[in-house]
Amino acid sequence: MADQLVDVRTVSVREDLGDSLEACVRALAGRLADAGRLSDLEGYVADVLAREAKGATALPGGVALPHARSAGVLTPTVAVATLPARVTATNGEGFDLVFLLAVPDDQPDQYLQLLRKVTTAVVKPGFREDCREAATAERLASLAADAVAGS
Repeated sequence: MADQLVDVRTVSVREDLGDSLEACVRALAGRLADAGRLSDLEGYVADVLAREAKGATALPGGVALPHARSAGVLTPTVAVATLPARVTATNGEGFDLVFLLAVPDDQPDQYLQLLRKVTTAVVKPGFREDCREAATAERLASLAADAVAGS
């Protein structure tokens, strides 16, 4: 199931996705839509940004974990990106690694489970560095899939 949560089409390696968390969310959400994971791109982006307004998801260590449950999501997915340079979030934290979580509104348990697994992975020694060093979307997707498969 974890490999279904991470689709290589929703992974970006060292591409400039914009100069803000919102721009990164919009770019990755576009990939989710292109991969057939969303039914309502703008609705999903609005839900992520509304969640972000409640509390910034950029963390120390250069990681951003924007996330939302949304009626615009068809299937749970984790989009992942490494950025060529750090972007500063609204809370002042810089990030160059993004995990965008998309979960259907009616799956709160899956949402919490994914959030827990990704959060656990990003604090493990070496995981962030391995992600940043990934040279291909396939490698980054594999790392992310392993993270969401973790217990």
